[in-house]
Amino acid sequence: MLYSRRVAADEPSLAEHVCLALVAEGAAHGWAIGSLLAHDGDIGHIWTLSRPLTYRAIDGLVARKLLKRSAHESGPGRDRVVLAMTRPGRSENDRWLAQPIEHLRDVRTELLVKLTLLERSGADTRPLLIAQRAHFADLLDSLTSASADDDLVQLWRAESARAARRFLDRAIDPAVVSTIAPAAPELRLSARNQLRGVVTGVTHSEIMSTVKMVLPDGQRLNASITREATTDLDVAPGDNVIAIIKSTTVMIAKPD
Repeated sequence: MLYSRRVAADEPSLAEHVCLALVAEGAAHGWAIGSLLAHDGDIGHIWTLSRPLTYRAIDGLVARKLLKRSAHESGPGRDRVVLAMTRPGRSENDRWLAQPIEHLRDVRTELLVKLTLLERSGADTRPLLIAQRAHFADLLDSLTSASADDDLVQLWRAESARAARRFLDRAIDPAVVSTIAPAAPELRLSARNQLRGVVTGVTHSEIMSTVKMVLPDGQRLNASITREATTDLDVAPGDNVIAIIKSTTVMIAKPD
């Protein structure tokens, strides 16, 4: 599925989107929304918004005609005006919750908030997770295939990409991880068949991947394995791996 992005000036902010979603799930006034977004709130422990900024976001939603104010409700707090969704507001909320995030750095905040909001509403999170993994696929391949060398920024980006990929895979299907990670029997092969080395690069084609590695004596070795196996092993430059030589075939494994 393709997702189009609006011009930034027309796009509600993250704060506005989160407030809109909270009204959609039943928060009827600004005080309730502010409580949910406080540091100790149900959403605030993931992403926090101060009360002044919460009220500003609500004002923005009303101005955009995504929310409307109706009768007043008595109680503590500054604003007890009852808030209600408009038809455009419901459409915008549904669109935003289904749309993958743009940037890898926002997995910890915006994506987790979306997933939490979907869970709170009783909706299935898998469609968003699957769309997000597809949206990030090329970026994750690029970041985990390039050698970081001594570039700490690139190293951070590569490790963040690997963590994001593992998170998405496990969130979509927890069984996938359990089939890869649990105590696999130790490899019992002739020592002459095993060469330990360090991955220097990974390139992907549609079905196969080429893993480049350097041995302790400086020799370089290329191994062609399926792209699925490369993903399952989470192979990336800098990893210590074992090349298993069998006749003219080279297999790749990662030591525990």
